[in-house]
Amino acid sequence: MIKTVLAAIALILVGLYLGYQLPRGAGLVSSLANLSGADGEAAYRNLDTHQALLEFEDTFSNAREMVLKDARTQQEAIEGMRWLLRVVAMSSHIVGDANPAMPRFQRMDTWVRKAGGDNPDAEYRLATIDGQYDYIITGNVGTVRYLGFTINAGQGVEKRRQVAYLSDQTLTLDADGNFTILLSKTPPEEGADWVEIPEDASAVLVRQYIADRSAEELATLNIEVLGGNPPYRPPTDEAMAATIVGTTYAFFALTNLHRTVLPELMETPNTFIRATSDNLGGAISGQDNLYMLGSYQIADDEALRITVQPPDTRYWNLTAETRWHEIYNYLTHPTSRTLEDVTFAPDGSVEFLIAHKDPGHPNWIDTSGHNFGFLTLRWLDGRQEDVPMPEVEVVKLASLSGQD
Repeated sequence: MIKTVLAAIALILVGLYLGYQLPRGAGLVSSLANLSGADGEAAYRNLDTHQALLEFEDTFSNAREMVLKDARTQQEAIEGMRWLLRVVAMSSHIVGDANPAMPRFQRMDTWVRKAGGDNPDAEYRLATIDGQYDYIITGNVGTVRYLGFTINAGQGVEKRRQVAYLSDQTLTLDADGNFTILLSKTPPEEGADWVEIPEDASAVLVRQYIADRSAEELATLNIEVLGGNPPYRPPTDEAMAATIVGTTYAFFALTNLHRTVLPELMETPNTFIRATSDNLGGAISGQDNLYMLGSYQIADDEALRITVQPPDTRYWNLTAETRWHEIYNYLTHPTSRTLEDVTFAPDGSVEFLIAHKDPGHPNWIDTSGHNFGFLTLRWLDGRQEDVPMPEVEVVKLASLSGQD
């Protein structure tokens, strides 16, 4: 204790003499705490786990610099710093806390944390798996509008790829809506939908779309290693390092979506582009969806009028997102609308109004103060449909009915 105090005083005196600015707040506490050192420090530095964490720190620092570079407003920069913490939380939760030997379906987003361009009118759950095991998934489809299973492969820093896909339309269900899915190297004799998984199998991503949360019942899900979970063993250095590398990959992928998913929308706002899982990547997008991805750029006194002609489908929605593909606060503001939450015109079309404040429009979507943002239309079962592209028009708020 005395040595630590003396070392701290020496650090302060040296800093004053040389004119250096000492760290403040948490940085100062961390610096003083590290003065004491530890007997095993040198040996532990060579651990693969430690090296993997250093790589994560570099990735995080690069992401911070990216936010400063890509932000166009102070609001975007401020929210971008919080967004980085949210992506760390999500990546740590679904990858860092995962154990393929004892899998469980983790909810990717929370009611507040909505990162990765997700659908706020959906439930996403992910279970980390490994090809060295066989798995059995059981559950009930509930009454949601859609339930889909994407089985992915690719580990470490490898790009994730889809190896199989099942949905409520293709699952074998009993009379009560129960199902069983077997993930293994060899097919079962009977009684389950079978997916052959490769050695580098990595995850099962489950999507549920809900058009009306007050009326629909979520699916139930359970996953376990076939034959029972093996006994717990403390993680090895190699295994934990691989987990940290996977967490780093997830963080990197999620924080670079605005640069990798149709980045041309940042340069050509107030337009939409048609897309499917073929060009978005089956590992991150719904195979049954037709997507229309767009962006908007409006001034404080403007709004964006969007007119769509929905196809006859069981689910669709429109969602607004930040530059970072983070969903606006949908709990208290209308930032996403499903087919059950809009007013249709007599001809079956739907007109949306993207605006900074409520113009008295039944299908208003709040920008949450952002002059720029991304827009996502999801048409379930629509990828083969000839759905007309949205009609888009920038209008002055004052020109709208009911405005002064």
